[in-house]
Amino acid sequence: MSVSAYHFWSPTCGPCKVIKPALEDLKEEFLTVDWTTVNTHDDAENLARLYGVKVVPTIVVIARDENGQVLLTEKQSGTNISAYYRILRNAQKAITQT
Repeated sequence: MSVSAYHFWSPTCGPCKVIKPALEDLKEEFLTVDWTTVNTHDDAENLARLYGVKVVPTIVVIARDENGQVLLTEKQSGTNISAYYRILRNAQKAITQT
């Protein structure tokens, strides 16, 4: 079972710079989450398109069971850190309830 979080940002995004310290705190708190940071200006794997990210900052959180099956996918955009916290907690709950 695992939780992955994709943090989409842009170097020209003002709100991305504002919430960066809070996101670093989330990364320290959710140590078991596999974090991937994606600069949307340099997204060679087209992850933003794959996950339907149209604005930054955005976090996409995916919880998977031991077989790799997706249990939960949530996406949150904007500067509401408590919403990011909520989707991370939801993902952790999803993997502990299986």
